[in-house]
Parts: sequence; structure tokens; C-alpha cells
Amino acid sequence: MTSFLRKSLPFLGFAFLGAAGVCAWKMRAPSAPASVQVVEPSKPKSSSRPRSSRPQLAYLNDPGQPWQVRIELLRQALSEECGEPEIRELYHFMAKGAPEGELPEHGYVIANEIMEQLLRHDPNPQRFSSSLLEVLHDSAQPLVVRDYAIQHLVTWLTLHPPKAQKESPDSSHLSSTAPSPEITAHVFQSLVVAATNPELEQTTIPGTTLMMFINLARQPGGVDFSEATETLKPWLSRALEDGSILSTPIRVSAIQAAGILDPEEFRPVIRNIAYAENGQSSLRLSSIAVLGQCGETADLEKLRHIASAHPELSYAAQEAITSLTSRLAQGNSN
Repeated sequence: MTSFLRKSLPFLGFAFLGAAGVCAWKMRAPSAPASVQVVEPSKPKSSSRPRSSRPQLAYLNDPGQPWQVRIELLRQALSEECGEPEIRELYHFMAKGAPEGELPEHGYVIANEIMEQLLRHDPNPQRFSSSLLEVLHDSAQPLVVRDYAIQHLVTWLTLHPPKAQKESPDSSHLSSTAPSPEITAHVFQSLVVAATNPELEQTTIPGTTLMMFINLARQPGGVDFSEATETLKPWLSRALEDGSILSTPIRVSAIQAAGILDPEEFRPVIRNIAYAENGQSSLRLSSIAVLGQCGETADLEKLRHIASAHPELSYAAQEAITSLTSRLAQGNSN
């Protein structure tokens, strides 16, 4: 996928509910094992001949073939020819979901690959964005697949920065049509709506969205999503409040996001969580790590106290002290 998604976050205790989906999303299917008989795809017909009405990619919906084989066949076929008929077939398979008899984990990998290929080949930004948003909002789709839709949408926007697409070395393999500012804004606002939807707050969708926003914020000069951030702030404030009904993993994600998206605004509440003697350890761990990135000189004394008085938080506090001290020293030298 892209280089920006390979950058790990420096925060300790970073726990996302969508972690399993992220790992699967990053997977690249290996070549089929030697013991598997790979059926070579038929050669695409010349454009001068009429195309068959029979689906050319029907093997994608054949659970009788190993998923590795199906992915390899798809990649081979699209490397030779990927026109409008193939793109429409991929959208059809994506919307329809896994066929009967498909193991869920195999269906997830196939769905991920279909989205990857659409990201690479579809030149229509309106169709790509609206189709993946439909998957995100489709309650009939598995949560893992809905998480994939979020990840691919944000990756797609990242690879199409405001400036000329050719300036992005990671986008040389993608279609040349970049989304308009209106489409970009619509996608970000739709992601915020999904992440803050009360009906979805106990799912992996908020955590996955926050993770992608955090990665975007760490890409200097990247795509602008400041309007979406402003819309998200009230929800983040509620997520950080004592007594929040959100799950602990989502609150951990919210702490990380708040510390990166707007550290000055959220620094006081992050301090309160970090220094609460009777607070949840997982929340304190994340808050302490965030203070290492956005804290001030006054935080050093309290972090040293935590490091000496709380063995379960000691390592996180020591790492935060090291990070904060280094950052403050760099600031003084500039």
C-alpha cells in the first residue's frame, strides 16, 4: 500500500478496535502454494472483438478455489486489461459481498483486494468514493469490510493531494483523476458522521476512523481535513469526559487523536486523565504517552513522580519524560 500507512505511531498503549482489520488490510496475498493447481486466466479478447456477456472475473465468487489463487488470477487479469466492464464487475462483487460457503476471513481478504484494485484502476472519483461510502454505511456488510472502506477512502485521498498528483511518488500506479474539493470534503464529513453515530459507537468504526485521521495529521503538507476535525471535536470532548459510555479502547483512540489533532485545546483534559490517581491504567497510559508529545516543562515533575510511584505506569512515564525532554530541548535550540 502506501508509505504513510507503514509509519507506526510513537505512542505507547495505542489500541484500536479495528487493529485486526488493519492487519488484514495491509496483507498482500502471497503466490499460491506449489501444491495448488493454478488455473491460468483466459487471455483478454482483442478490443476489436465483441466482449462476452459472461462475467470475466466470476472466479472471485468461487469459494471452491483458494483465495490466494483467486487474488493471483485477478491481478494477472487486470495487469493485462482493466476497462469499464472489469471495473463494473468489481463494484458488483464488492456490493454483493462474499458468496455462500465462503469462510469469513477469506471473504475479507477478497474484499480488501477488490477495493485495492478499484483504488488503482477506477478513473471516476465520484463513483469510487460513493461506492465505498455505501459499503461503510451498509449494515449488512461485515464490520471488517466496512473498516476497509474507511482505510481505502483515506488512502485514496492521501494519494491525491491538493497539488498535482504527479508530485506524489506513491501514486504513479493509480488512475490520474483526482477528486474535487467537494468530493474530498464530502468523504471526510461522511467519515465523521459514521464515527460519531451513536448506533456505531460500540463498533470498530470510530477507532478505525480516528486512526486514519491521526495518520493524516502526521503527514505534513498532506490533504486538508481541518473542517472534519472541527466537526469531530465535540465528540472527542465527550469521549474524554469521566463517565463516558464509550468503550475503553475507543476512549484510548480518542485520547491519541485529541493529542495530535488539537493538542493545545485538549491538553488540560489529557493531563487530568494522566494524573488521576484512581483512573483506568489503559487511559492513563495513553494520556502519559500523549504528554510526551505535546506536554510542557511543568509536566516533567509529575511524570517523574508517576515513574517512581506507579510500577505499572513507570515505563510509559519514563518514555514520555525522554520524549518530552528531547522535544523541549529542540524547541529551545531553535
